[in-house]
Amino acid sequence: MAVFAASTGLWPSMAPAEDVKTISGAARVLDADVLEVDNQRVILWGIDAPERSQTCIMDGRLWGCYEASKRLLETLSGRGSVDCYLIGDPDPFNRYFGVCEFDGEDLGAAMVREGMALAYSQQTSDYEDIQLEAIAAGKGLWQPGVQFQEPWLFRAQHTPGGYR
Repeated sequence: MAVFAASTGLWPSMAPAEDVKTISGAARVLDADVLEVDNQRVILWGIDAPERSQTCIMDGRLWGCYEASKRLLETLSGRGSVDCYLIGDPDPFNRYFGVCEFDGEDLGAAMVREGMALAYSQQTSDYEDIQLEAIAAGKGLWQPGVQFQEPWLFRAQHTPGGYR
């Protein structure tokens, strides 16, 4: 069951269900937490994944955590048509936040479950329990020997304006 989507009736407190626009179609992965569906860029709601210029350390060596995260999102979203539920108004770059699903599976939840994205508690607490499970299982970024900086902190230090 999806953590948050139209099919489950779970909507974030900031966006009543009637204000949510739905788009569907083949997804193109633009970033480790950004898709393009039906010519609309969608930042996955409630998660934050490593940034393009960000690297992590695994067992004392550089690890391309961004690339690994992006590949997982490509795998999850590339299996067929994706449904995205857009939240609120677009950002200054005409991107929406949204929850995207493939066959009823919340892609953001899957990214957090595999440890390749973090729950972004500034938006919602929906993924925090899933993140705790990934930490306990030592998945993805939570593997023993991995060192990383939270993407929002990395962005604040390296991205003008802090935009994703």
